[in-house]
Order: sequence, then C-alpha cells, then structure tokens
Amino acid sequence: MNHIRFIKNFRIKGLFHLSFILIFSSCSPTVYVLDKTPNVAGHLYKKTALNNVQKKLKKDPNNIDYKIKGVEAFTTYAFGFLIELSDRLMLKNYSKAKAFELEAHQYFENAVSYGDSSISYLFNNYYKWLCNDANSSTDNIPNVDMENSDLELLYWTAAAYGGAISSSSGNPEWIIKLPRVGKLLYSIVALDPDWNNGAALVALITYSMNNPLLTSKEADSVSKHLFESAVKASNGKDMGPYITYAESVSKTRQNRDEFVYLLNEALKIDTKSAKEFQLTNTISKNRAEWLLDNIDEFFY
Repeated sequence: MNHIRFIKNFRIKGLFHLSFILIFSSCSPTVYVLDKTPNVAGHLYKKTALNNVQKKLKKDPNNIDYKIKGVEAFTTYAFGFLIELSDRLMLKNYSKAKAFELEAHQYFENAVSYGDSSISYLFNNYYKWLCNDANSSTDNIPNVDMENSDLELLYWTAAAYGGAISSSSGNPEWIIKLPRVGKLLYSIVALDPDWNNGAALVALITYSMNNPLLTSKEADSVSKHLFESAVKASNGKDMGPYITYAESVSKTRQNRDEFVYLLNEALKIDTKSAKEFQLTNTISKNRAEWLLDNIDEFFY
C-alpha cells in the first residue's frame, strides 16, 4: 500500500493554522491566555465550546447543524491542544505523548463521522465523488452550489480526516482515505482560491508533501507554488504559510538553513499588525519559537 510510507510523520499543521479565528473573540485577554498559558485555554475550550456541542449532540444526535459544529469543535480541540501537547511531549515522554495522540484520534474519528454525515446530507452527489477512490483530487469535481459556510464544512472535514490519519498509528483503514483530504481541499480552491486568506492553500502544502502520486520533485514544485499563493492571499500578514512550509518541506528535505530562514521570516510579522490574524499568529509565534528552540531534534 503506497500510502503507508508517507504517513509516519504526517502532521497536517497547516490545516489548523486558522482555527482560533473561528472560535475565540479577538480580545486582548484571550490573546494573552493563548500566548502565555495555552493549557488553560485548552481546558477552558473543552469545558465551554466543546462541552456545549457534545451536550447538544447527545440530546439531538441527528441535528445537521449540531453535527457541523461538532466537526469544527472536535477537530479544533484534538489538533489545537491534544496533538500539540503530544508533539511537544514526544521529545521528553513518548508514552505520555502517545496517550494524548490516542485521545485525539477518538475526537478525530467522531469529527470525520459528523463531517461525512453532514456532507452526504447536504451534497449527496459530491459525497459519492469524495468516497470514490477512482476520482482524483483535481479532476471531475462535481458542480455544486456552496456558500462560505459550506466551504468551512469541507475544510474542517479535511482537517478531521488528516488528524485521524496521522494519529492512527499507521492503520491501513485510515491511510487509504488520504486522497479524501486532497479532494476536500482542492474543492475549496476550485470554488474560491483565496478562501479564508489562503487557508486551504496552506493545508495543501502538507498534503502535497504526503501525496504518493507525486514524485519528490513534483511535490516540492507544487508546495512552493502553494506557499507563494498562500502568502499572496494573506498579503504576507499570516505566519501560517511560513511555518507550514518550514515543517512540511524544509524539515522533510533536511534543509536546515531554509527552515531557520522561514521561521525567522514568520517571526518578523507583528502579531498585532492585522486584527484578523492576531490570534492565529499568536499561536504560530509560539510554534515557531518552540521549533527553533528544539531545532537539533529535527535535523541530523
């Protein structure tokens, strides 16, 4: 199975880079909490937004609106807190890191279920295309009439699939579904290339580097183009493209100088310069600083 060799280090960080812009208000106390005490933010989110969605789904499990909210809430918590904790602990406490990853996988599985159910209900023909492995990511995308909120559903479902795959410990049942990540993201780009300041473009960088249908040279070329397009879509105000490219491409190709350059370029961006990116850039800043502090763990 060709997908297996690509999945060991598969982390779709780019899929998460805009998450907090959709859940938290952009007030300065929230930015401070995320910047200084991210664990507190994680516990707060679980007790409020996540718990609220879980209660609604338990009361009315077939409610399509609740399911759509569940995709975002479950994926956000799993990626933003559990996987982030797992990544950082992996360097110090492997068994504890794997425990967080396993917990995250359960949330991802639920999110995928809610996403699939929602897409199937709203866009049945599109869902059939999505699940047909004979279709490629970029060809024969069904002509569907989607609004911005529908693109969010596709995005979060792609994130859920990516999270479930990367946290599955190489389970073939999940690995075989990797092409669905590309289909969902390329569908967004086909409908709106610059959607959410290039969020789907950033996510596709990591997908392209894990796409078994691309040669290394092709993956590098596609990723470079996506990076440039994402930077342009955000007018250079989003740290996400720089960090995603550094982690997905520079680290994979063991290009240490490029890795350092990109992270430093990201850190040059003032987190307060653009209100729409203040929260996401706060998260990205912490990530970039942590990567630089632990750089010797990633290059050999």
